Amino acid sequence: MGANVQKRGEYELFETTKNHRILALNGREWYALVEGQQSPLIVKSDSNHEKQRTLAEGRFYLIDFEDDPDFRDVPHLFLLQDGEYRELILPNGLPTDHDHQKRLVETDETISPNKLRTYVA
Repeated sequence: MGANVQKRGEYELFETTKNHRILALNGREWYALVEGQQSPLIVKSDSNHEKQRTLAEGRFYLIDFEDDPDFRDVPHLFLLQDGEYRELILPNGLPTDHDHQKRLVETDETISPNKLRTYVA
């Protein structure tokens, strides 16, 4: 059983003037969250977006789990919202320059900061 913290820091999820949702990680990485034909996608983007409003912001953790009974063995992105961490599953990780879009599973699951702390300590 293990958890590998791949990234951590501050995030902002905002809506653009064109009604796109953009996730910014540490003010250096930008991703568009879009509805694909078969499932939601996370798409590598850039900082060239006109923000209409902030949807959420706070701490984030990108964690890859191994043999944990509570989480599938794929990367999970946890975004702090309203005192709990919202779970996003990234079956193939975050997009890269060479593979600019990946599948995203948006869940209704949350995890408490205390429980998450056991994985990131």
